[in-house]
Amino acid sequence: MMFAGGTESFEARYRGVSPQLLARVRQNWSAQQIDLDALWREAVAAMPGFRDPEPGVAALDSRPVDLLLLFDQGYLWVDALRREAAALIAHPPDAQTALTREQTSGLGALAARLCDDLAAVRLLALAGLATPAMQISRTVSEDVDLALAILVRRKVAAAFDACRTPEDAAAFWRSHVAGGRAFQLVARALYEHGLDRGEDSEYARWRREVLTFLGAAVHGGPGAGMGAAAQAARRAPLGSALQECLYFATVRVQELSAYAIVLGASLRADLGRLAPQSPAQAARLRFLLRGGDILIDQMRWLTEADEPPRRSAALH
Repeated sequence: MMFAGGTESFEARYRGVSPQLLARVRQNWSAQQIDLDALWREAVAAMPGFRDPEPGVAALDSRPVDLLLLFDQGYLWVDALRREAAALIAHPPDAQTALTREQTSGLGALAARLCDDLAAVRLLALAGLATPAMQISRTVSEDVDLALAILVRRKVAAAFDACRTPEDAAAFWRSHVAGGRAFQLVARALYEHGLDRGEDSEYARWRREVLTFLGAAVHGGPGAGMGAAAQAARRAPLGSALQECLYFATVRVQELSAYAIVLGASLRADLGRLAPQSPAQAARLRFLLRGGDILIDQMRWLTEADEPPRRSAALH
């Protein structure tokens, strides 16, 4: 199957993917009546540095390509948020918005930054460059926490919007992000909705474990697994360390989508007032407003299909 203009089909870009996963993805998008192919061409195929995985990377195990497909689905959601936050700023609804201008612009800025970060992680994973991919995956996690904090706390959004210099940004980071501050703010908001993400929860322990692993790329010496032999093993495209990067970044973006359902009533209200100006915008808005179940189902697939039991903490 070829797209108009000679572009190969969505399926052809993930050779070796699990047939069960591909069927499940197609079924979920069809159930929500959202054109996956159109959004994928607009966002994923157009991301900076987009490329296919090397032939044979899934010859023995579909997991690397499965992860890549799920990672790209998360990118779709973030790209849609970036575009529609910009639309809210440029053409606000006639009715009074539920989010403040600072919240909307902050979400748009962070979604744009996440798009860049995710594109970089994807490119590095396919190139076999684990160390920078691990570093950027930590940034993805911080930006997800900050986006959710801005969604639930107007004062954080106002402080973020007020940053004008590198010194301002450093002070903001120390006050609102460093030491897991943004995550703790979001965890408290989620707890009010019955989700335990506190410091003593299984999820928080899993999160700390992964961040410690990723932190080895920044702070680790040869004794932390960063010696020549370990580095050589990490250079394989979509190798084990890079799969861990894709896994963690994917889960964090899936959480951004899922928690935006729980905490984002104001965001949904504002997006629901936008009048689509094109079929593409209508598809993006439908995905943001009704497509959360797609990524939540993919989160279940990701955690249930993975072997290490510690990863089940991402769901519970």
